[in-house]
Amino acid sequence: MGVKGLKSYIEENNLYLKDHFTGSKLVIDGCNLCSALYEASYHDLKHGGDYYVYESLIKKFFAALKNCNIEPYVILDGGSGHTDNKLKTLKQRAQQRIKTAKDLSLGRKCYGGGIKPALLPIVFSQMLTLLKVPFVQCMEEADWEIAALANQWNCPVLSDDSDFFIFELKAGVLPISHFEWRKVSAQKFIPAKRFLVSNFCKSLHNLNEQFLPLFAALAGNDYINVPKHTIRWEELSRYSGKHTRLDGILHWLSGFQDTKEAIRAFLDCVGDQKSRGQVQTALTACHKEYEVKKSNVAQFFLKAVVPGKLPVELQVLPDWMRMPLSEGNLSSTIIDALVLQRVRLRAQVENFEFPSSHAISRPIRQVLYGLLLSDQKQRDDRKPIVARVNPGECYVEEYDREGLTLTIFWVKAACPVSGKDLHLKTLNEAPRELRLKVLNDTLGVSKLISTPIAAKFQLPVYVTCYWLSKADPQPCLEHLWALLLGFVFGELSDRYKGETGIALVLKRLTNLGSHTTPGGPDLMAAHTYSQWQACMRDTYKLNQLLCLPQAELWPDPELARLYSGPLVHQAAARLRRGATPESFLSGGPIPLQLFRDLERAVLDSLDDDVRDRLQRGLPQNHPTRRAQTRGNLDELARQFDQM
Repeated sequence: MGVKGLKSYIEENNLYLKDHFTGSKLVIDGCNLCSALYEASYHDLKHGGDYYVYESLIKKFFAALKNCNIEPYVILDGGSGHTDNKLKTLKQRAQQRIKTAKDLSLGRKCYGGGIKPALLPIVFSQMLTLLKVPFVQCMEEADWEIAALANQWNCPVLSDDSDFFIFELKAGVLPISHFEWRKVSAQKFIPAKRFLVSNFCKSLHNLNEQFLPLFAALAGNDYINVPKHTIRWEELSRYSGKHTRLDGILHWLSGFQDTKEAIRAFLDCVGDQKSRGQVQTALTACHKEYEVKKSNVAQFFLKAVVPGKLPVELQVLPDWMRMPLSEGNLSSTIIDALVLQRVRLRAQVENFEFPSSHAISRPIRQVLYGLLLSDQKQRDDRKPIVARVNPGECYVEEYDREGLTLTIFWVKAACPVSGKDLHLKTLNEAPRELRLKVLNDTLGVSKLISTPIAAKFQLPVYVTCYWLSKADPQPCLEHLWALLLGFVFGELSDRYKGETGIALVLKRLTNLGSHTTPGGPDLMAAHTYSQWQACMRDTYKLNQLLCLPQAELWPDPELARLYSGPLVHQAAARLRRGATPESFLSGGPIPLQLFRDLERAVLDSLDDDVRDRLQRGLPQNHPTRRAQTRGNLDELARQFDQM
């Protein structure tokens, strides 16, 4: 987000101060750090993410801060904002992500371009909780709260978002890309670079700091789209670098005494006379977008108090939801669905010849929306384009891909019959059995798991059963085996290393995950595992809304330990070529027993037709198929002997 090109303009002109950061509070832009840590490490993108490695990276990052006596306070974005002033920008970026995901699926060289694995934000929040890092999830965008808290505590902001180069921050900004946390010195400090607005303006012939919000608007930030005009900014630049446009705007602004004079001069150059009034209003108000006010989240960190009063538009949120939202125990998607009746779904690396992988979990999201909007009316500005809308029905405007095009899908908010008496305001007080019934009905759970497995695997097993039942194209048995091998790897890592034989199993599975192949992923595997992640993500959110993580059967699973993209893809490829799960797990009884328990739990929970369809998908010459054939022949021979 922010002003495109501003960060690299500052880097090109060497406008940072060198710093050695230690022993201080640090306010962290959480969503920016979540993405930056993953992208900067060049971890897997084309196989759906490598969450186990990402988990390790987060641990090392916060360990480095602790080693230098740095106190981190992480602030996460919430909803998209009730004003909708960034919708156009968000749609443009969503369309670009679809193209990037397509390129990754074909093995073309690119560096993500905003693509992040589906479960990454949840994994990040889970790790903050596990590591006891103080964090808060805002109700709307976090930029203002980050700036306000940093100024209140007189400490810097850690972020690569160029919007923070516009805010007047007392202690400045530490860009993540220059925050060398891997190089902690013997003196317990982290080499870094610091940006200060005052130094930046001094380098521009003492440009008044009040001009920076206007500069951001003219340069094209996320909030204001300036129409065509006759000023050629490049011709006003004082140097010949690649950012002459930004330099030209800054040089032009330095010639005025105040912003009012600059706005009048700009309006004289606007070609579209009809839009002059609208542009003037936007430019005049742009400083409010970067105005630093009193922090609403300071008391949350100091006294665990819910952040301040909500805007009128957000007061549809029931009181009981505010603390779980602030603590990150409810997804910010809930805010968008409830307040805006709009949800944006991020593109994933998959087979673009098929419908979006998000389609498989749409029935789960329908229940989520049904619970949220049970007492709401359809917004006047969200008129669904469907054949018929009955009184009392609500639809959510979902943005997802159709082919390679960002498209609107109108998704009806609908609960199963078991949830007809649930209301959002009292959802947390409803009988647990009723809430469990809603989740069971949503996932098509007709019977409890008969195989004894740990409670943390209950939800992933039922999600896997839903995935196997609903996925199109149909996953094969090798896809299931590979997924369960990932479960086993996540469970064994760091837990059973002392057990005899476990080390060998972990080495085999780790080698699977470290093996990379050139080109794009297997598209069938990529699509089917993207579908599984969509099911897991949406079920996780529904489980949270139903307040079920505390239930004995439905605790939140550790998502970082459920899916390792490179491992699962490589395992699926080898299994398709004839390998057996046992070949990866020989060496100790624990891994093989865990795998068999998980496999039995899944297969026993499936309907007979789904299980038969799954097993029929094996090649005739596969070792497991041959074993099944031998078993069938042995059974026939036994029956013949009895006769």
